Amino acid sequence: MTSTKEPAEPKPRQVGTQPASISAPPDAEADNESCLRYRVDELLKGRREVILLHCGQEYRLRITATGKLILTK
Repeated sequence: MTSTKEPAEPKPRQVGTQPASISAPPDAEADNESCLRYRVDELLKGRREVILLHCGQEYRLRITATGKLILTK
């Protein structure tokens, strides 16, 4: 006689929490340490919008009225 087990129902978890088993890959921390960081207020120097040049193309980085960043080509 074979017994079949029904799959256990997942436990509900709180919103905004992550299981303890999720972690960043080991090389992700090294990438963060070697990555340049700029504070937006220092980059914009008091302005609401700047133009960034990348591969000969212009991109606009701006702060919206609600404080969000938008990058457009």
